[in-house]
Amino acid sequence: MADASYTTGFYVKQGGNDAVVASGGTLDIESGGALKIAGTSIAATAAEINNAADVSARVQALTASGAVTAGVQCVELNHASVVVAATIASAVNHPGLFVVKDTSATGTAAHTLTLTAGTFNGTNNVATLNALNECLVVYFDSAGNGTIIENVGAVALS
Repeated sequence: MADASYTTGFYVKQGGNDAVVASGGTLDIESGGALKIAGTSIAATAAEINNAADVSARVQALTASGAVTAGVQCVELNHASVVVAATIASAVNHPGLFVVKDTSATGTAAHTLTLTAGTFNGTNNVATLNALNECLVVYFDSAGNGTIIENVGAVALS
């Protein structure tokens, strides 16, 4: 392709013919088509790729009791006078490093995070945080078994 106006785009081979998708253009793979990078098929859906790339979805701030969204890696519990009772359906849905932190500016409300399935340390499934910046850092394996990496402050486990 000799046209210099397409130097910021990328090239696509279409059935033996080269085509160009210019900067800001769209690459549409028709039904039944496949996307490969260096010969490896990409099987992730667009929603899965968007979710993995969206770092804003990794932190959930709760100011009232409620469920933690699957896949969230950090939960911030924040209310000065009312207890925030957060729940995680299964630690399996939060693999890798996971953090829960009390971000309440003032107060000593005893916020809790309860694991319905899984444990923080092989025994306990409830973490109670009641002071600003108390924090629990846990590694959840693929089976939802937690290993505590750091307990900052005095997060109580039960």
